[in-house]
This record gives sequence, structure tokens and C-alpha cells, in this order.
Amino acid sequence: MKHLLTTSLVGIMLTLGSASGMAHSNDLVCDADLAYNIDVKNNELSFSTQGQQKVLILGKGSTPAQELYLDGNKQALNAEQQTLLKEYNQQIRQLLPQAAAVANEASAIAVDAVASVTSALLHDNPDKAKEFTVKVEKLSAGLSQHISQNHLRPEGIVEYIESSNFEAEFEALVESAVADFMENNVGEIVAAALSGNEDKVKAFEQRMEKFGQEMEQQFEARGEALEKQAEKLCQLVQSIDLTEGELVKAFAKFDEYQLITE
Repeated sequence: MKHLLTTSLVGIMLTLGSASGMAHSNDLVCDADLAYNIDVKNNELSFSTQGQQKVLILGKGSTPAQELYLDGNKQALNAEQQTLLKEYNQQIRQLLPQAAAVANEASAIAVDAVASVTSALLHDNPDKAKEFTVKVEKLSAGLSQHISQNHLRPEGIVEYIESSNFEAEFEALVESAVADFMENNVGEIVAAALSGNEDKVKAFEQRMEKFGQEMEQQFEARGEALEKQAEKLCQLVQSIDLTEGELVKAFAKFDEYQLITE
């Protein structure tokens, strides 16, 4: 269970919300820091930090000419720079929905996994199981305010994860559920075994075996699908990094405004 939650958290970190989000998948390495918060509104794409807008790109899609503002100052761009800016703009607009999708699915897996575990371990105490699920849902929901199809705020995600002690909260919930289960069931099962009540022991074994099979069936496929989503996200980040590098070569002034730093 801890591994499953860690996998889900890795998926969330792949949204680039970490100050040093890194994941390894086979030969793929996704390692990038984002220097700014990103916001998309209609034809505006902006980078900001600490409430100050640093970069503004006006125009999207097939817009023939796109405008670039750095610290509020409009920049004069030649044809090559315009082409690179357009590609850069399009790629970042693709980044937000992909990052949001990975974060949402990672959070959903974590919530569903905890719900499954607690309902199995605390089947005699559904109110307690529901209490655990609500806590996890609250933790996951806290991330959504920092990432969506229209905004990505690394600063906010980092602060939220650090302030809420995100991973530790998940682990504490699971450990508490296991402790409750041990307290309420193990002694009874041991007593049944010692007294020769094989039916009760067998029923418990079957319940645990069924639970393990259901967990594997339910989450293995989702975990693999999440990994594929994360791989695509990493590939897009790498493409953005390359395009940004080309833009800097063609327009040196953009160097100090780069989104992706390493």
C-alpha cells in the first residue's frame, strides 16, 4: 500500500509542482524546475512569480503574429523568432492540461486506494473507514487549486506539499487503519485458531485474499496507464526545453526569462 501511494505521489510530482520533480521510467528521465507560475486565458499566456508578471505572450493557435512582452515591455521579433515563439506558446498550452490530467489521476488513485484499504480493514466500522476517505479526499483536493487546464502554480504546490506534509499524512492514515484492524481483528482470529474454529479463520483468509486480488486488478492497470501519461508529460517537457533553448539562441534577451531551469 505504501508503494502504491508513493507511486501516486510520484505522478503528482511529475506535474512539475516540485522544486526538483524527477522521475525515472526505463530510459526516460524527467528532471525540470519551473521558474514561474503559468496562466492561460484565451489568447494570453503569462509567466509570473511572487505576484509579478514576467512574461506575456499574446496570440495562440494559427495567429500569424504573436506578441512577446518581458516585464511589461513589448519586444520586436523577426520572422524566425516569431516562429519559435509560436511553437513555444503552443507547447506550453499543451503542458497544462497534460500536467493536470496526471495530477488528477494520481490523486484519484490515492483516494481510491485508501478507500479500498480502509473499507476492507475496517469493514466492521464503516464510519471510521469513511472518515479516512474524507481526509484523503481533502488532501488531494488541496492540490487542485494549484493546477488545472488553465493554470499551473509550482510555488503553490510546493508550499502545499510542504505545509501539509502530504506523503506523511497519507502514510499516517494507512498506518492508523492497519492499527485499528490489528486491534479489532487479530486477537479474535488468533483466539479462533487456538480454539480450532477453522471456519472463522478460513473466512478471514478468504476475505484477505479476495481483497489482495481486487486491489491488484483495480490498480495495476491504472498505475500502468498513469505511468504512460507521465512519460508523455516528460517528453513534452523535454520538447519545451529544446524549443526554449532554440528561442534563446535566436533571441538572447529571453535567456533570463526561461521557464525551465535545471
